[in-house]
Amino acid sequence: MTPFNSEPQKDVHSQVARSAAVVALLLAVDKLLGVVREAVVSRAFGASAQLDAYIAAFEIPEGLNVIVTGAALTTALIPLLSGIVARSDRESVWRLFSSVVNWVLAIVGGFSIIAALFARSIILTVAPGFADDPAQVLLATQLMRLVLIQTLVFSASTTVTSVIEAHRSFLLPALAPLFYTLGRIVGVVVLAPRMGIFGLAWGGLAGAVLHLAIKLPWLVYHRARWTPVLFHPDLAKLLKLMGPRMLGMGVTYVSFVLPTTFGSLLPDGAIASYDYAWKLMQLPEVVIGTAIGVVVFPTLAGIAEKGDREALRRTFAWALRLILTLCIPAAVGLLVLGRPLTALVLQGGRFDAAATERVYFALRIFALGLVTHSLLEVVARLFYAQRDMWTPLWAALAGLAVNVGLGWLLLPKLAHGAIALSNSLGAGTQVVILSLVAQRRLQGIDGRVLGRVSLRAAIASAVMGAAVLGFNVLMSGAGREVIRSLEQFVVTVGFRALQPYVDLGVRGVGGGLMGCAVYVLAALLLGSKEIRELPGLLLGRKQAA
Repeated sequence: MTPFNSEPQKDVHSQVARSAAVVALLLAVDKLLGVVREAVVSRAFGASAQLDAYIAAFEIPEGLNVIVTGAALTTALIPLLSGIVARSDRESVWRLFSSVVNWVLAIVGGFSIIAALFARSIILTVAPGFADDPAQVLLATQLMRLVLIQTLVFSASTTVTSVIEAHRSFLLPALAPLFYTLGRIVGVVVLAPRMGIFGLAWGGLAGAVLHLAIKLPWLVYHRARWTPVLFHPDLAKLLKLMGPRMLGMGVTYVSFVLPTTFGSLLPDGAIASYDYAWKLMQLPEVVIGTAIGVVVFPTLAGIAEKGDREALRRTFAWALRLILTLCIPAAVGLLVLGRPLTALVLQGGRFDAAATERVYFALRIFALGLVTHSLLEVVARLFYAQRDMWTPLWAALAGLAVNVGLGWLLLPKLAHGAIALSNSLGAGTQVVILSLVAQRRLQGIDGRVLGRVSLRAAIASAVMGAAVLGFNVLMSGAGREVIRSLEQFVVTVGFRALQPYVDLGVRGVGGGLMGCAVYVLAALLLGSKEIRELPGLLLGRKQAA
């Protein structure tokens, strides 16, 4: 593998764009599978107290995974491993990998045992509103003990992901989530009819095992060597980086627990309604923000290692411009297409029209969160690439204060919508703080250019939104005959079960495709450099300025 330092700077953006496109494609496939998963889950369990218990069961296991491993480990480990890989010191790579994975399994395993013993008390702490329903507390407790096993598997899988991405190989880590999602789908379809909500939990455990197994061939091919060691010379550096990062992830974890805590004080189904909206928002957020953030991170780390501040500023600003160009229209899309798409994906079985409206209410508010969370994926990684874990921690604390205060204040008026709004603004607070610090450190982040990019994207998105609304009006009038013809067609060819979804499909999917075309055309007419250059970057023919 060619060390990063030997790569011409002119190729960096194109390589990142191509890798991000591959990751985004696989993440999009996973999110489409996630849509299937949410569809089968919603039809099997609706927005019910049973599903509320399942979501609550994940809070501590998920927090353990996030804080000890997850982003805390990867953001600290990848810069260290990237430096070792650049020196072609394979022996040191595998010794550090062995040391880290041994510590991770020991720590996560120990905490999992403790959490399993005190599971009931933990559930009552994170979801105090469950106290009036002993059966719900018992169900959440049993589910949590099962999910803790899944967490242990994910801890090992995350460590393997770190070493793979440090080599700037992204294919298998991006494929892994597909297998986890497939496991949960199988759990609902095959196991849930006999096991109820436990079928979903067992399916998730099977998916977690596959999440790890899919990455093992890479280790075999690269002759990875595991040794029973706990020490490595760079372990102290890792712990120094992970300390503040773990605190920061702890703060982030509290933000993710808040929906369960606040939601447990609302009527049954509030937690599930918020969770459905969050997952629908994550479809574009992961495909755009996470994909770009994951791929650009090793590149930023390599540039920071060289101390090239100008290249760091250019690459960072370019990633922000790309995210704004793609996320702003996606956010408008959530506003104008959220209702038909929510109904298309979720409505049916135990999930009725009233549940669709509750989810769409939160989804509209999450349009803001799509932009703020996507930007945070890159803005925070700029600091991790420079091995600065403390600044994001202070920003996360400020974001948490906004999240808690605003959520509690607005909860009586906006119900689960207050949780979505406070979450989005909490992420936005972090983006603002980190961007101001980055501007000072890098002596500018092309703020005026970012402003122009945002304005162009907003205008083009407004044109897109108006076109989509006009399309829906047309489908409600003259277009009704077209929809009736399509409904008759699906009945004629033997797919009567699809008839109720034809109208939603035309409005949601058809409107979305038309909206994408209108946005691209409007953005090009407004002079969007990012849209114009993106095809060339993906094909490796053009340099981003």
